[in-house]
Amino acid sequence: MMKYRMKSVTGSSSAAWALALCLVLSSIFVGRAGAGEPRVLRVPIDEEPDSFNVARVSDYYSAMVASQVIEGLTGIVVRDGREVAVPACAESWETSEDGLTWTFRLREMKWADGEPLRASDFVYGISRVLDPATASPISGKVRFIENAGDVLLGKKPLSELGLEAPDDRTLVIRLEYPVPYLLQSAAGTAMFPARRDVVEKFGDAYGTDAGKIVGCGPFSLEDWIHNSSLAFVKNPLYWDAENVKLDRLEMKIVAEESAKIGDFENGGLDLTSVYSAEWAKKLDENPAGKGGYVKNVVHMPETKYVFFNQTVPPFSNKKVRLAFSLALDREEIHRDISLGLEPAAWGWLPPAMDLDGENFRKLAGEPVRDLAAAHPDPRALLAEGLKELGMSGAPEELNVVLMCHNATRDFAEYLQQAYKTRLGVDLELDPVEWPVFQERNRNLDYQMGYKSYYADFNDPSSMMDLWITGTRTIPTGWSNERYDALVREAGRSADRALRAKNYVEAERILLEEGTIAPYAYATGFDYVHPYVKGYAAPTFTAMLYKTVSVER
Repeated sequence: MMKYRMKSVTGSSSAAWALALCLVLSSIFVGRAGAGEPRVLRVPIDEEPDSFNVARVSDYYSAMVASQVIEGLTGIVVRDGREVAVPACAESWETSEDGLTWTFRLREMKWADGEPLRASDFVYGISRVLDPATASPISGKVRFIENAGDVLLGKKPLSELGLEAPDDRTLVIRLEYPVPYLLQSAAGTAMFPARRDVVEKFGDAYGTDAGKIVGCGPFSLEDWIHNSSLAFVKNPLYWDAENVKLDRLEMKIVAEESAKIGDFENGGLDLTSVYSAEWAKKLDENPAGKGGYVKNVVHMPETKYVFFNQTVPPFSNKKVRLAFSLALDREEIHRDISLGLEPAAWGWLPPAMDLDGENFRKLAGEPVRDLAAAHPDPRALLAEGLKELGMSGAPEELNVVLMCHNATRDFAEYLQQAYKTRLGVDLELDPVEWPVFQERNRNLDYQMGYKSYYADFNDPSSMMDLWITGTRTIPTGWSNERYDALVREAGRSADRALRAKNYVEAERILLEEGTIAPYAYATGFDYVHPYVKGYAAPTFTAMLYKTVSVER
């Protein structure tokens, strides 16, 4: 899932402002509960979610908030440091001998408004993701369903998808090929159920406000003050309500890291994520925090990257794109921007990713470093590409606009300076809010931008399928038949050696074409007040706060 994680590393300079904001924020939310008072957990969220209509969005924040309200067939929990799929809406399942047919038995449970949850709700929810009319950016996550590819292309009707509800509590899913990670996928938003009557009632407004979404998960959305906060209350009709320890979950939307951490230290937040080494060091050294915070290092399955609109010049040219990729000084970014926190990215897949139990990066090496050795002069490569476009080859001829997110303006300014120094190119910055960024990305209304992608499950397909021709998750206009064939064959194969060979070659094609320019692998820290119990964030899926309790 797409996610911004690049945060400011200039924390101390804004300390006074942050403290003032923290005091304001803290006054908005419920303080520490006493005996007999509601059990409330207060957490930050970095950005405004796009929507709870998960078939239409792909950002991490929408997936995270929706996962509190809607539940999939399975859930992901952390046990002994490993993530395992456990029953959720489905109480059991079985698969055919050839692995192509999965039969899920649903619990007898209800939506939050009292309506029964039916197998047909899963058929409808998954079908929406694969409906060409929805134009879902997450359709690639369920392409393994029988006839999904033809349905997406409009060659077959939705009725021919490998989805069937023989009765209210039985869901049958037929696959094009065996999928070893199906149970992990079944926990994701692409396989969430949806109520046809609710979706049709609200139309385009579905999921955009409290009162315009009905869930079946541990919480219900009570309030959504846009660009400020979301509030959730325990869903008494949830099948496992007795084990949900919280009465209320409050999310503050705080983009500025200094403000978020200040609010945490001030008692306005019960936990926080930290992305910069500077702030992590401050929390570690804070006398109030010594022995008082629980700290978790998080090596995320997330890659930060620059991307290009390849449908128009100059980024329609491979050499131009590659020059922009190789001009990035990844070690400088590692040293000066992340202060040593985030490793330099020399490949697309992050070090957290495995292939059938073996670390993928060890298998694939460092293809971007190899490309840099083969093309030591990015400026010369840029000139070649410009001449192929009929230009003189002079970088000053370029008019390049960098679409960036307001909350990450610092990194945009770094790129502006870096490309001027190394390529002689002037970048014009175009800062926009996150929803606008997403919309313009979807519509190919940009020249270049940067973001990050967070894998949904621990298999290369979760990040390699994104670039198959026609996938809408990260629109760039890129298409490569060889890449498509390699990734599709790997996804359909149970042969580990073939999968490794294909994914390694496909990743190299992706990077040799300059399709994207990965520059860092995300790492972060979680700090939790000791009265928060049961907090164990999974690596590959959204955090589910149903497992958390507050014992003040």
